[in-house]
Amino acid sequence: MKQSLKQIIKTTISIPEEDIDFMLALFKPLSLGKEGYFLKVGNRCNQVAFINSGILRNYYPNEKGEETTCHFALPNDFITSFPSLTTNNPSTENIQALSPAELLVIDKQDLEMLYEKIPATQEFGRKAAENLTITMEKRIALFLNNTAEERYHFLMKYNPILIQTVPLQYLATYLGITPQHLSRLRKNTIKSVF
Repeated sequence: MKQSLKQIIKTTISIPEEDIDFMLALFKPLSLGKEGYFLKVGNRCNQVAFINSGILRNYYPNEKGEETTCHFALPNDFITSFPSLTTNNPSTENIQALSPAELLVIDKQDLEMLYEKIPATQEFGRKAAENLTITMEKRIALFLNNTAEERYHFLMKYNPILIQTVPLQYLATYLGITPQHLSRLRKNTIKSVF
């Protein structure tokens, strides 16, 4: 179960095999059922998860019960709530599995111990955080500079797995449109292909 994580570590940083084994031993398996939560609003996030299988989403609920999806995480991605993890404040976001998911989870205290014991792992953590930041920055730029139709086509081109596997209502909130608008975009795209 830890083979994918081990491979990612080996291709990201250069550390001895025994340090990799020590690092991997700190990650514990966690299974989530479909719609199970890794984190709920109001709880403090004190873990980082590596996704072995499944798809998770970060979303923000509002007082009306509406949800805005800000991120989808796929296999071989890391997921956490950085604001809650770093400040120790209660989370303002939910992290939920959209399908059954197998995670490898490391506690914050173990992560901090790992950074101190094996300094090269700090580079691994930094690169994982940078990759997530880049993903979020691209999403912000996509929203600021593109129409809903352009955002949908961008998703089709660069992340078609989301179009194929994520339920319509979550894709719609991710794209900042209603499910009805997304249905129309899908129909128009299909028509233009034929």
